[in-house]
Amino acid sequence: MNKKKIFGAGLAVAALAVAVIQFVPAPPLLIPAQMPQEQRATHRLINFERIPNFRDLGGYQTTEGRRVKWGRLYRAGSFAEASPADLAGVQALGLVTFIDFRSRLEKAEEPDRLPSPAGFTVVDIPVLDEGNKALVGDIMERIESGNFEGFDPNQAMITANREFAEKFTPQFRTYIHAVLDAEGAPVLWHCTAGKDRTGFASAILLRILGVPQDTVMRDYMASKEPSLASRKNQLRMIRLFKGEEAANNVAVMMGVEPDWLEAGFAQIDATWGSFDNYVANGLALGPGDIQRLRDNLLE
Repeated sequence: MNKKKIFGAGLAVAALAVAVIQFVPAPPLLIPAQMPQEQRATHRLINFERIPNFRDLGGYQTTEGRRVKWGRLYRAGSFAEASPADLAGVQALGLVTFIDFRSRLEKAEEPDRLPSPAGFTVVDIPVLDEGNKALVGDIMERIESGNFEGFDPNQAMITANREFAEKFTPQFRTYIHAVLDAEGAPVLWHCTAGKDRTGFASAILLRILGVPQDTVMRDYMASKEPSLASRKNQLRMIRLFKGEEAANNVAVMMGVEPDWLEAGFAQIDATWGSFDNYVANGLALGPGDIQRLRDNLLE
């Protein structure tokens, strides 16, 4: 067989493989709230095809022995590449409120793909809007130039979490009241990776519900593996074309570290005096509001 025929045969096999892959049905979506109780925690990270880091916050135990209800609180990454099957799965969750923490730049570059009709209210709460644009611009410039002198990705994320706790208190107040107004019906919040803004939002809500800090941190750190997995192709390309230093710096920012969330809570204490003061004065939640949240969201 000559080279031309071999090349043609190779293309035909490749085309057939792609066609077969496209028609291989995706595994069924496993929604924890619809599963037996003993299986739910194992499937907390929901197996959507192209929505990364999509998790149910159900099952976490509070200091009083109650548990967060399954199927009420969801956190996720970007919906920009959601598949038709993903959109059908989102509709099956019965969401009433969908909160988007992304900046205007992120929304313009990667608009969400949502069910049509959505069946839920979309609440835009941009966090790190201009700051995110500046940070992304700085990182892109450093990647292109290869100059990372004086750049500390860990410190950049610590600074961001401190800003969540101080500068962006009005935004997180809007978020927490959107959850309160849902009266226990399913709510979802997301950003691009579903780990930083989404992680801080999840952490403060779990704390308000009475979930202990070690459990809150465990949920926060559970974003690391799925976040890095969803960006592995980008990291591979950066490593290939821009080198190891660029890839390593970006990889740090694509993960999560305990120091980041700890910095956010430390800033809450520094700015507000205590977490309780932050809840009362920063988030504007009274004792009755906190009780409503707990009655609606805890078993």
